Formats: sequence, C-alpha cells, structure tokens
Amino acid sequence: MKFGEKLEKLDEILIKLEQEKIPLEEALSLFENGVALLKDCRSTLKEVEQKISLLINDDEEE
Repeated sequence: MKFGEKLEKLDEILIKLEQEKIPLEEALSLFENGVALLKDCRSTLKEVEQKISLLINDDEEE
C-alpha cells in the first residue's frame, strides 16, 4: 500500500471511530489497524528523512 493510501485509510478509520456507534470489539480492531498504519507511516517518513539528509550532506561535501 502506498503512503497516500495509508493516510486515506487512517482518515477512514478516524471518521468511523469518531462518528459511528460501533461495537467495542470493532472499535478496538479499527484502533489496532490505525496504530499499525501510523507506525508504518512514521517509519516511511523516517526513511525518507534519512535519505534527504544524506542527499543534502552529499551535496554539501561536493
């Protein structure tokens, strides 16, 4: 799943948790999925940040 798709899925989960009356078990499952997606997005952002930092440092060394 692409980064943008993960963000969209997180938005969907958030909307469901905030607006819909859903059973506790379903809410917990949605929350777990949301946390997993959030961790994955943070990891992706950290990787991108490191790559950008390397590129900037390489450019400054030249």
